[in-house]
Amino acid sequence: MEIKNLEIILALDSEKHFNRAAEKLNISQPALSMKLKSLENEIGVKLVKRGRNYMGLTTEGEALKEKFKSIVKEFTNIKQLSSELKNNLTGNLRIGVIPTALLDVSFLLNSFVRKFKNVKLEVFSMSSNEIDKNLHDFKLDLGISYLENEPILGVEKIPLYKETYYLISKKNELKNLKSINWHDCGDLDLCLISKENQFRRILDAVFKENNINPKVLIESNSLTHIYSHVNSSNFSTIMPYIFTQSFNYDKGTNFIKLVSPEISHNIGIVHIGDKGPSPVKNNFLKFLKGFNK
Repeated sequence: MEIKNLEIILALDSEKHFNRAAEKLNISQPALSMKLKSLENEIGVKLVKRGRNYMGLTTEGEALKEKFKSIVKEFTNIKQLSSELKNNLTGNLRIGVIPTALLDVSFLLNSFVRKFKNVKLEVFSMSSNEIDKNLHDFKLDLGISYLENEPILGVEKIPLYKETYYLISKKNELKNLKSINWHDCGDLDLCLISKENQFRRILDAVFKENNINPKVLIESNSLTHIYSHVNSSNFSTIMPYIFTQSFNYDKGTNFIKLVSPEISHNIGIVHIGDKGPSPVKNNFLKFLKGFNK
């Protein structure tokens, strides 16, 4: 039985389309169909419903899918462990990161790949809910998310840093302020991250608990888009501290710490404990313990 034939079932289940599954595996659709038929003949059951378009896995395919996932994962771990034993760590590490943490963890990820040059990091910007789902579906190896607010369950956690919040605005009346109350944001025209992000739910909870009715005129899931609005207009935003340091803001932009209440949340690594060896992931976690940001 070829491991790559098992990957066809996982790709079809993920992509829900024959062509897209073939593209994901870097093979032609006829080659995919041939390998699929070979697998079905080998194990003696139909795995995919036949039709002009993809119609889903059969009952047998659904039942065997999780077994295939485990086999593919274990085979990948064996290859990575063999590489590590030869002092030549190779493989992929899939990491889901909440959007507001992408800037803060870039130095950590850069440092890891400089040390392990044959490891490829695949970094995905995801909401905390998406990270949760993809970790438990074994589509991610690690997540970087909130540890306490709406915590992801059934995972191990490693704290990285504490997130604090700042108002960013070009409004002249805010010039030279070092701190500002959350209530004072109620009169500003705001551009905020969109509601599928846990960071936005944190902001909305603060507004609700303090009877603040914010004027949110623009929402976006793109940090760059939010920056462009703040930098080119009188829109204000609320973002973690790292956002104040990571863009080329116009002169006169104000970065003001939000207080009364003063709020912070822990950001960290979340991952599912492996029963077997996961060399690339284990080396990343080992590297993390000695990392000095």
